[in-house]
Amino acid sequence: METQVIKPIAVGDLQITRFTIEHFPGDALGIPTATPRMNWTYSRAVPDGSQILLKISRRVPGSPAKEECTYLPPEDNVLVPWQFTPLASREEVFATVQLVSAAHKPLSDPSATLHFEAGLMQEYEHVADFVGPSWAEPETDHRHLPLIRTEIAIKAKPKRARLYLSALGLVEAEINGVKIGNDALIPGWTNYEQRVQCWTYDVTGELNEGANAMGFWLGDGWYRGRLGFDGGYVNYYGDRLGVFAQLEVEYEDGGIEHVYSNAWDRQWKASLGPIVCSDLCEGERYDARLEQPGWSEPGFDDSSWKPVAEIFYDPAKIENPDTSPVRAQEINEPVSITRTGDTPDGRGIWLVDFGQNCTQRIHLHVKGLEAGQSVELHHVEVLEPNGEIATRTLRRGQQHDIYTSNGTDAWWEPRFAMHGFRYAQIEGVAGELTAADIECHVYHSVMDRAGELETSNPLLNRLHANALWSMRSNFVSVPQDCPQRDERMGWTGDICLFAPTAAYLYDVYGFLKSWLKDVRADQVKWGTVPFYVPFIPLGGWAHPQAISTWGDSAVEVPWVLYMESGDPQILADSYDLSRDWIDEVAGYLSPDGVWDRRPDYVLGQLGDWLDPTAPPDDPTQAMTEKELVATAFFARSCAQAEQIARILGNNEDAVRFGDLRRHVTSGFLARFTNLDGTMTSDTQCAYALAIAFGLLDGEPVRRVKAGNRLAKLVRESGGKVSTGFAGTPFVLPALTMTGHNEEAYGLLLSEECPSWLYQVKMGATTTWERWDSMRPDGSLNPGGMTSFNHYALGSVAEWMHAHIGGLEAIEAGWKRFRVAPVIGGGLDHASTSHVTPYGKASVAWKTSAEGVELDVTVPIGATAVVELPDHEPTELAGGTHHLVVAL
Repeated sequence: METQVIKPIAVGDLQITRFTIEHFPGDALGIPTATPRMNWTYSRAVPDGSQILLKISRRVPGSPAKEECTYLPPEDNVLVPWQFTPLASREEVFATVQLVSAAHKPLSDPSATLHFEAGLMQEYEHVADFVGPSWAEPETDHRHLPLIRTEIAIKAKPKRARLYLSALGLVEAEINGVKIGNDALIPGWTNYEQRVQCWTYDVTGELNEGANAMGFWLGDGWYRGRLGFDGGYVNYYGDRLGVFAQLEVEYEDGGIEHVYSNAWDRQWKASLGPIVCSDLCEGERYDARLEQPGWSEPGFDDSSWKPVAEIFYDPAKIENPDTSPVRAQEINEPVSITRTGDTPDGRGIWLVDFGQNCTQRIHLHVKGLEAGQSVELHHVEVLEPNGEIATRTLRRGQQHDIYTSNGTDAWWEPRFAMHGFRYAQIEGVAGELTAADIECHVYHSVMDRAGELETSNPLLNRLHANALWSMRSNFVSVPQDCPQRDERMGWTGDICLFAPTAAYLYDVYGFLKSWLKDVRADQVKWGTVPFYVPFIPLGGWAHPQAISTWGDSAVEVPWVLYMESGDPQILADSYDLSRDWIDEVAGYLSPDGVWDRRPDYVLGQLGDWLDPTAPPDDPTQAMTEKELVATAFFARSCAQAEQIARILGNNEDAVRFGDLRRHVTSGFLARFTNLDGTMTSDTQCAYALAIAFGLLDGEPVRRVKAGNRLAKLVRESGGKVSTGFAGTPFVLPALTMTGHNEEAYGLLLSEECPSWLYQVKMGATTTWERWDSMRPDGSLNPGGMTSFNHYALGSVAEWMHAHIGGLEAIEAGWKRFRVAPVIGGGLDHASTSHVTPYGKASVAWKTSAEGVELDVTVPIGATAVVELPDHEPTELAGGTHHLVVAL
């Protein structure tokens, strides 16, 4: 059979198509490095002999701009080292890149101008203090939240002004009555014992000559709010709220004026505000009768306000963010609005279906209420079979907002609560409730979309969309497990399993890099990688122990980010974290290399968590031996750590990790496998891990037999999934790796519970925590831990990208990638794309009378390797290619 390859097609003129620094999605204020690396991509192949002209205009406040330029070779266009003297704090840069000939004649237009600016780089530059209310707050929960204000005089319209903003708690800033920025939940959740992020805002346009005012809303948030399950933990980081606000104003004459939040100049004051209380999980209560109109504007009478008090926080722990903030991304419109009853005074009770379960907040038009009347909003993921809202699964986090009217119509949205829901019950509405009265804002951390997938099967498209929505819903400052109940923790096991999928769907480098800092800090504090990060001692999970899969995130997550970005800096930054995890677990192994030491923890190893055969009240009772799962994951971590050490030049560690990998693999084979290819745990999970982690690669006969046994187990199950968290990401890859694509498609396309498409057929719009979070009769799983928005089982999307769409990285940074769609499952077409460091790679295929037609886009600077059954591999250079393959 012949493969026809048509030469690349030039698409459009030669241009610079994307220009960024480091891993920021675009323009960036307050970057944390003085020597940012630069990246750009090309629209088509670059002519021989061409060069890149890099031009910058740089300026430190109070000084004139300085123009600089240099010429660079065009083939190095990813993470190009900074070419000039390091940036000073506050220094801003406007940069362009342009392709030119050897004679410096333009070959392309200049790129779009990229604007970036260094943050406050030195500890001593954080001059402001954290300030908050000075009154006593004896309560531990549901405390009345404060407002902070000050007035300032500006001698002239500013040339440039920056607000450096942070908080112990959560903060929203206003200047002259206008909200600053579009961010939410600032400064975000970090391990506040070690670091807090400081965000930079351009406020040049908000300041006026003469009198100005700054106002700040403060909320409990993660800093002092009640966090987590089993009753939660309140005031974990502290019990006093404070804002850090440093305003720096530059005038046209070069003069600079500073305004610092402080408790000593008597210009900063505090008062109780209209937010009576707010909890991220429980909801927010707002009393409009307590509003103070004009409080963040100049001339307001604050004579009744009290002086602020300073809350000490080490300025050395204030840092510029590597990541991007949480922000409203889009609007969900109601798909149905139904009146279901009346309050005792005759106002309406309405059920609103927004059609999509996700992290969102309702922006509600409150109208027609008398002063003192309230509207209550209850948010839930699903309905009970009788049509009532299902609140049991929320536990303490009841997601209950209350707005009390002052008698004036208003639009209102909670500030410091966040909800995961599809349905809302709104009680106390005066008159009719229509779609014009509701906007539902969808929130998640700002990340660039990187991956797409579309197939000829609508159910698979919905499954993929569900994985996407669950990721977005839970990537809110940290990679939390669920967005609705009283948990919302950064579980390390969930992201260990989902990281490859996440990195394909979105650019998560900065987001997860930031989180890994806290993983390391908690590892140092607690002596191991905790179950979740940032770690809070909660109930039976209060004393961290080394747990397989969860702890292996210390190696897997940095490795995934490296493979996605090609940036070894993430491996260097995380090396202590990864090495210490390997060394810790090495001390727990039996002499034969098996990790069978039971952790000093009530549940022991978690194993194949939420195996569908486990009872609802005990998700640890999986069919697969926990020791098998633990040893398999540790063997993979050793293999990854060996590669990491070699990349970084730590050769002694590489040799040690390699020896450990061989020892653990040998122990795994001796303890858990039989000569006939069967395993001591005769389960889908056991065979999947052994095959996918390469533990049988040195035993080719046993590997074939193990693949055959896995395929038989899938057939015997009737195509039902029999894996929990640990096994699910690897069962389809293991089937494909051993030539059982028919069984892989059969498992993927099954609609019987437990299966991925069962959830879709039951109306899911996100991935569920349990395979049967909702039973076939519409009733909810009776377990006390049931979420309808958990991304872990959505890890199947990784196989869908690589084997339905057909895109998979071979080398770090997608310098070389594989194009290998698996034609099957009744599909007649599919497409996928992924934004690599070199640009967008894509594959679109369809079946035809001639076989299979493929359209492949290879970014300039990368190479694709087309691998199809019964054909020799074909390499494709940068460009657009059309292939016709006879099958």
